[in-house]
Amino acid sequence: MTLDGEAANRIVSALASQLGMTVHETALAIVRIATTSMIGALNSILIEEGYDHREFIINAFGGAGPPHAAELIAEMGIPRAIIPHNPGQFSAYGFLHASARVDRQRTMQMTTTTFDRNRAHEMMSSLIKECVTELTSQGYRDNLVTECSLEMRYLGQNYELELPIEPAAFERAGAEDGLWEAFHAAHKSRFGFSTPGEVIEIVTFSATVLAITQHPTLPELAKSTDAPAPRSRRNVGFIEGTLDTPIFWRDDLLAGQSIAGPAVVEEAASITLVIPGQTLTVDAFGHLIIQAN
Repeated sequence: MTLDGEAANRIVSALASQLGMTVHETALAIVRIATTSMIGALNSILIEEGYDHREFIINAFGGAGPPHAAELIAEMGIPRAIIPHNPGQFSAYGFLHASARVDRQRTMQMTTTTFDRNRAHEMMSSLIKECVTELTSQGYRDNLVTECSLEMRYLGQNYELELPIEPAAFERAGAEDGLWEAFHAAHKSRFGFSTPGEVIEIVTFSATVLAITQHPTLPELAKSTDAPAPRSRRNVGFIEGTLDTPIFWRDDLLAGQSIAGPAVVEEAASITLVIPGQTLTVDAFGHLIIQAN
């Protein structure tokens, strides 16, 4: 599908005239609104849950992910963004190679004062057995991995904290002592405080069994340290203004090559934007890595 530049210009011009702005300013404002919305979503996942966004990277996949990655990491101070090979097919590729899994979850409330290790062991064992039975009925019998967790909270709270545990955690007498300590530590790490004298409540028991599939070996790209040659150049709008920008074709890029922003990398299903002050590097598998200079 070819973009109709004249039609896009007419639509944005109509809005620009109502706002008293230029077409360039209006187009940038539209992009900024979208970026701000994404930043709000990221904040709700990271900052509001107590995570430091500087310890993460953005994996920008899908056809619409790569155009926004550079702006997002610049605005949020996230160190890097990765644009995977064939980003438009990334989800489908993952689905095809994902491990089969079955999840089971059941509510059974216990507290530090009413905890019954035998009942807890029976509950978790029952959930695991249900998961295994479901997987084996689908033909998965090998390479099974079990993961278990509890949703816990201080008594009276209206939100829970999920705490991973070993599948056999309740087989040992006194194992609950370590469980309470682990919850206090996890609560302090997530929310910044803990109250060791407070009663802890277990709300939900969860079990997951996965049938691990063999992952394919990804081919590596040929290597080069030569500067890649752009296919063309055109004017592209940035916050800094309209800049003469090199346009690269992704399939031309080799492992080890770098591109300084501003730049645009085009491919069949997406484009990747690199803003001024950033560098894009191609890794061994053809993934594009964007980071600040």
